[in-house]
Amino acid sequence: MGGSISFTAAADSPTESGAKSVMSDTIDGLSAEQLVAGIERYVKAGKTAQGLETKFDVVDKGDEVLVAQHFDIPGFLGGGSTACYTSYRVNIAQNLVQIQLYVNQIFFERGEPSTTAWIKVHSSPVKVEFWVDVHELRNSGLVLKAMMDKVLSEMGANASSSVHQPGIGDASKLSVVSTAIEGTSVTPESFLDFFRGFLVDTMGATELPDSSIMEERSAVLGLSSRSFVRHVMDKAERCVHCYEFGEDESLQDLLAVNHCQAHSEPFRLEMWSVNKPGRRAGEGEKQVVEGLVLGVLKYMRAED
Repeated sequence: MGGSISFTAAADSPTESGAKSVMSDTIDGLSAEQLVAGIERYVKAGKTAQGLETKFDVVDKGDEVLVAQHFDIPGFLGGGSTACYTSYRVNIAQNLVQIQLYVNQIFFERGEPSTTAWIKVHSSPVKVEFWVDVHELRNSGLVLKAMMDKVLSEMGANASSSVHQPGIGDASKLSVVSTAIEGTSVTPESFLDFFRGFLVDTMGATELPDSSIMEERSAVLGLSSRSFVRHVMDKAERCVHCYEFGEDESLQDLLAVNHCQAHSEPFRLEMWSVNKPGRRAGEGEKQVVEGLVLGVLKYMRAED
């Protein structure tokens, strides 16, 4: 069942003309319906656990399977715990699986998934098609907090930050927000100059002819490989706009825009990020579906 199977990123979609998907090779030894049913059993059996969770729950709601993953937050990020939720809806009649990811409790309670992924299993021959629809959501979580804490530390400031707080500029939206910043020579007026120096001198970034700054990151909290970011300083708003391109060194595939704004009276920092919506079927998505499908096929072989 399956044998050696490889996947191709950014392949032409057989489902939607002009769109791109991750496509598998032909999978022998089973039907499309059997593979989709196997995915459902795999999820219900709790096989999507990563092994890092402090608590892992699978709830079969009939029309969906809800997976809840709970994690401890490292002490350097403030400690405590966090959770993410994944909803699986399986339609065997259409050989289709919908996977919605809620990256934290707030998005889950609001019913706002960060992404909706799709697995379409084709028949004659059996092949897996996969793509991810990214939704335009505002983020204010732990990765941004880690970035802000790094900046506050470099400033020598006596301040801390908190995730998912009412925004300073717009209290109806959530941001990472610092306490009042004291004990540093940096002011709201000089923050952009400080940040430019921080990027170039400390982070090894490069100033470009248009005055923007290019940064190549080796990793973010150990959660990703290298990534490329273009920073643009907005003096009128006292805000740094950080354009995130992931692994795309050509800076064509924008993933999200982070914002870091300095406020006065009192001096505080505010950070938030907005995903760029769109369909994704690149190398990252390839790794996700490859791991899932190969895991499902191994699980099904063990069932025989």
